[in-house]
Amino acid sequence: MPTNSKTISVNGRQYKLSEFLPEMTSLADMLAKNAHLTPETALPPDTDFSDVDHQEVYAQIGALGVLPREALDIFSSVFAAAHLPNLAAALRRLSAVTQPRAMTATMHIFSLIPDPKHQPYLRKFLRNTDASKGLGNIIADGLIRGLTWGAPAGFDAHCTLIIHTLFWCDPTGDDGKASIDAEIRDKLAKVLDDILAREDVQAIPRVKRVDIERLRGLLDPVEAMPAAHFLDSTRQHLEGQVDMCAGDSLERMCDEEPALVCSRCKVVKYCGAACQNWHWKHGHKAHCHPTNY
Repeated sequence: MPTNSKTISVNGRQYKLSEFLPEMTSLADMLAKNAHLTPETALPPDTDFSDVDHQEVYAQIGALGVLPREALDIFSSVFAAAHLPNLAAALRRLSAVTQPRAMTATMHIFSLIPDPKHQPYLRKFLRNTDASKGLGNIIADGLIRGLTWGAPAGFDAHCTLIIHTLFWCDPTGDDGKASIDAEIRDKLAKVLDDILAREDVQAIPRVKRVDIERLRGLLDPVEAMPAAHFLDSTRQHLEGQVDMCAGDSLERMCDEEPALVCSRCKVVKYCGAACQNWHWKHGHKAHCHPTNY
């Protein structure tokens, strides 16, 4: 999980991680509601975010930036476990033509969830073919259409999100090479070339545009190699890096192969009961949530 700290210090006071859970759950539910992600709050067809909608969502996104890292990790786990299906459904029903503000904000929210290597709920969601089907096309098409938040700096986070769908989703595109259709990949490569040639992008520090370059670079071997060989081998490598006992940390080293899985969240594995009990007391209690995907 993102952290194994039993307590954290905020303004000189010590707090148990589990004490942040109710507040982070409330924040996650509020963001989903304000962004019209839930079925009950879904926008009517062809109705975009109002100015109030936009202000509320981006005020909350901004507020997340001041949370302690450990609290933000809990927020990410709660949001990913509870609201990823609603977020994906929102992306599928929104129109890039008539609802560009809502679609852009929804992709932005998606990008706030940490790397699947570190966020097991996102990893589980993307590996579920039915849950994640079509998202690669939608998010890549958003970049092609210019639906990127905070450009030019936002281009990198948008590209990171596309990379996640390529690396972790099954190759359900029309040619079986990737989760993104061939025509969209071709347009994406051209748009990335244009983005990388922009003066304002070139002025960004290299570390803040590395995934723009990385995405452009990985598209070439996707096209050059047969079937989905490149992305399949990449995913197998990444899965090998995360398939380990969750009791392993800087505080507690465990070299055993995982044989158990948490019966509630089903996203973390353990070599045995000792590591599972230790992890529950040192962080997992605040990150353990059932999912419907």
